[in-house]
Amino acid sequence: MSILYIDESGTDALKKSTDIREGNSKYFIMAGILIETKDLEDAFYRFDAIKDKYFKDKIFELKSSFKNLHFKEEYSKFNQNELKQTIKTEVYSAIQETNCLLFGVQINKVPLCDKGILKNKNETYHLAFLNILRAVLNYKKSHANNDNIIIMLDSRENQHNKRMYKLYREAVEQHSEQLKGFNSRDFSPTLNFVDSSYTFGVQLADFVAGALWRGVEKDDKKYSRMLKEKFPTNNGEFVKFSYIVVPEF
Repeated sequence: MSILYIDESGTDALKKSTDIREGNSKYFIMAGILIETKDLEDAFYRFDAIKDKYFKDKIFELKSSFKNLHFKEEYSKFNQNELKQTIKTEVYSAIQETNCLLFGVQINKVPLCDKGILKNKNETYHLAFLNILRAVLNYKKSHANNDNIIIMLDSRENQHNKRMYKLYREAVEQHSEQLKGFNSRDFSPTLNFVDSSYTFGVQLADFVAGALWRGVEKDDKKYSRMLKEKFPTNNGEFVKFSYIVVPEF
């Protein structure tokens, strides 16, 4: 059995202009990190060791945005920006060394909005859920992988969770042709909402999504390049296989 932890980066709101001053991202990224249950303990301790090394309390949600951090006293005199970059590099190195697989969906909202394909922000998540599942199914089929997969997503307020659940189910039920092979034997039929403060896999998914988003939104590919080798490939290519760029039509 494996667990697919999912998180996203960027805003889901519609965007018809490339003006960055709007405060609404051009790209929406959904990322997944797939870990077999036998590898969970090793993955957890790699990540936990980093938090234990640098922070006063390691039981908190460490996000790639690096907000609201409380470092140990011995790091108080360090340059904060340099320290954050050091920790980020250690986190992405830990993901590199972990026995896991990565998946991603890239949605450029501007052309999709211009052509009327994205009409509301729910459709952003709908497309993302559909294609993250397609990416995982591509891998499962090509590698004859029969592991059952449980999907875990960061829990927020009840209204948001209900919205995510409905959009996930709609993506599955309305696109059965694109998701051939998707069934309860391979995937949990529902989303499982978890508290990310206590679920390290969701925190790692946040780091993956953050790296992918910065790579396309800000052209900062330092960390996305570190993760490239963790994406399954087909004939040496991961784009359109485990990393799906939603067509801009």
